[in-house]
Amino acid sequence: MAFRVDANSEIGTGHVMRCLTLARGIQNMLDGSGTPHSITFVNSQNSILLQERYAPCNFHHEVVQQFDSDVGHVAADLWVVDHYQLDEIFERKVSLTGAKVMVIDDLANRPHYCDLLLDVNFFDRGNRYKTLVPPQCKMLLGPECALLREEFYEQPMHDFVTRDPFRVLVCFGGSDPANMTSVTLDAIASIKDVQLQVDIVIGSGHQTKSDMIDKVNKITQITKHDMRLHIDCNQIAKLMQKASLMIGAGGSMHWERCISTLPALVVCVAENQVETTRCLSQENVCKYLGVWDQVSVEEVSKNLALLLQSPSTLKAMSQCAGNIVPRHKGTPYVSEQVLKLIQPLPLQQV
Repeated sequence: MAFRVDANSEIGTGHVMRCLTLARGIQNMLDGSGTPHSITFVNSQNSILLQERYAPCNFHHEVVQQFDSDVGHVAADLWVVDHYQLDEIFERKVSLTGAKVMVIDDLANRPHYCDLLLDVNFFDRGNRYKTLVPPQCKMLLGPECALLREEFYEQPMHDFVTRDPFRVLVCFGGSDPANMTSVTLDAIASIKDVQLQVDIVIGSGHQTKSDMIDKVNKITQITKHDMRLHIDCNQIAKLMQKASLMIGAGGSMHWERCISTLPALVVCVAENQVETTRCLSQENVCKYLGVWDQVSVEEVSKNLALLLQSPSTLKAMSQCAGNIVPRHKGTPYVSEQVLKLIQPLPLQQV
């Protein structure tokens, strides 16, 4: 089995993170059934962020020159393709080797040649892909199929009313190309009338990591806030269960927040995040502030203050969020569907 996926400072780390989650889910099932397996991640040479995550999971790693380079040297009975720049041309090539093809997408803006397609968007399920995939393609659609890490299913649920009402989580993904973390910290620094507990999560590849460390220390010194910076945090589910409000991006983090029943102020850092975020905002799951280059420090500060002053609003948002992503599906269900493509009989024993 092989994954074709990239991550760099411009496109972020979300594609690789969700593929790693799926790969681990599949790996757990195959290990549980005693089935021998090999999983390889293929990245292009300028898009190898998170490559250090592969070896600890016993995944192989290959680097190709361009995003559309031939991958015929990688043996795989199934390819998982999660890449906005690849379409049916690439997918047909790998299928000619006899491999099954799964596509992870959320744009629905190009044709695919695949046996299985996953799109966890909240809106317009099904119709968007009607003319974009083969008739026999099975589609897994909607946030109930969101690829969440094991920690989100293992983490015990905490009643929202027991959480600290002034605990805030800040996370805009591992790379945060728009540097919205810095804007948000400036907004938090302007909150003077209440003491906040603030957890800030960034990746080690963050473009202004050293500046972020200095800013957190400075804000801690000049305000009452308890600020904690987490770099390459592996306990995000635990932090989400403790917080009463998150400030972050759209994308896959929506579903992590939903399963954690966590309200949010959301700033979209990519165009493909906007439509889902608007829909979820209309459902009172979060409050959409706008696209990153249209959101000011003052806008974040104003909305943060308003929500902190309204526990009833936060509680209602928490309840709405919890209705979106059930715990009984997600990664285990998707992993099972993937394995059915290549192992219909052994899977019965998993």
